[in-house]
Amino acid sequence: MQFSPGADSFGLSDHPWLAPWEQDEVIKVLLRYGLIKFDNKRNLPLKGGGVTDIYINLRQARRHPPTLGFIADLFANPLRRMGAEQFYEIPDSVSCFAGLIADRTSLPYLTLREKAKEGRVAKADYIGEAAPGERVAGIDDVITDGESKAAPHFKARSMGLSILPFVVLVDRQQGWKQKFRELGIDVGVWPGMTLHDVRRYLIMNGLMERCSAQAEANNRMIVAVDNQADWEDVLTLLDPLRPTGSIIKFNDVIFNLGIKDLLPKAQVYGRVMADLKSHDIENTVRNITKHLLPCPPWAVTVHASGNSDMVKAAVETLRGTPTKVLAVTVLTSLKAGPNGTCEEVYRRQPLTAVKGLSKLAMRGGADGFVCSPEETPMLRGLYPQSIIVNPGTRSPGVDKHDQARVDTPANALRRGANFFVSGRQVLNAPNPVLEVIRVHRDELHIDLGLDQKK
Repeated sequence: MQFSPGADSFGLSDHPWLAPWEQDEVIKVLLRYGLIKFDNKRNLPLKGGGVTDIYINLRQARRHPPTLGFIADLFANPLRRMGAEQFYEIPDSVSCFAGLIADRTSLPYLTLREKAKEGRVAKADYIGEAAPGERVAGIDDVITDGESKAAPHFKARSMGLSILPFVVLVDRQQGWKQKFRELGIDVGVWPGMTLHDVRRYLIMNGLMERCSAQAEANNRMIVAVDNQADWEDVLTLLDPLRPTGSIIKFNDVIFNLGIKDLLPKAQVYGRVMADLKSHDIENTVRNITKHLLPCPPWAVTVHASGNSDMVKAAVETLRGTPTKVLAVTVLTSLKAGPNGTCEEVYRRQPLTAVKGLSKLAMRGGADGFVCSPEETPMLRGLYPQSIIVNPGTRSPGVDKHDQARVDTPANALRRGANFFVSGRQVLNAPNPVLEVIRVHRDELHIDLGLDQKK
């Protein structure tokens, strides 16, 4: 690979220079020597402020000499593949093995500081020499929002160097693309892995909890994560919400990012409700639900109005998996009353329509229903063992937006729902985690066992 300076390199972040099995091996080594710290309660402080659940600390490799050569060999790989003629380090996270990288690659290197050191005879903002036009790549341990990469980048540019993408071991996926564009940095980042890859390994191997058993057992909220452009936008929401134990509901995002890509990633952060609302012939619904088999979600939705055989096609396809098939009855956006939108569509009022649709769904073997709180007491009485989900719930005084037949979370549960859905109220809150905790604590009197100050 001979990367052309000036080419669009922002897409490189989607293609790490380590293969998945290599990432796992690297994580094992870093764990063995204590270079990865993790905390289920997300209490690890970050340099730029805030807290995290995982902290990569390569600067401590100096305490474990065997790791220095190992890490140097890792960084040598992408530098060779890009055709770098020199590299620059951003002190001091990679300083302990920068010399070894130079030895492995036979490449000279620069040290470019974020700030010049005072009182130096030599050049205070960099160490080393470089000729204009040389192909140079910056290296660092991780990238977060990208702010710390700006000064070294512009210094390299002022020296007339031909700048290649940054090479980092871990991309924390926390906004560097936007920051780079704001600052006018026109090169991207090539990571060995993402923080999500590290988190996936830790959780899937039982080293870290997805969330506490108490939080997952007590949480009654399904958070609707809609209208997100890409995985990094989704991750920004899922990462902090993970310890709350909330179920995550996807609708349009599944169609945007795809079942095969989204579900395995998202299930690292919680139970997933694939809100597909399938409504088609039996064979098509069977084919759709087949795509869920490699990574079965907590639940999937189908429209009860598709008839009992259609519902049965989904149930039979997913038999033997933990996935629940939930039948959507009458959408909560349809209005009741004479000449209301429900009567316009179903020629009957919501209660009667939901009763008829529920019979179709149960004949097909559905595990439960999606309905408004208004129809919930009837369905709870008819089908006491079914799972009932109420969408579009709002706390008292919160705008209903495009919903019509909705209620508060407390009333939804009081009327017999197992779970309620909240989207905009949580996602638009100043702190979505605190909003999840507040609704459970203040409105539902449910303790999730979480630190309420975060």
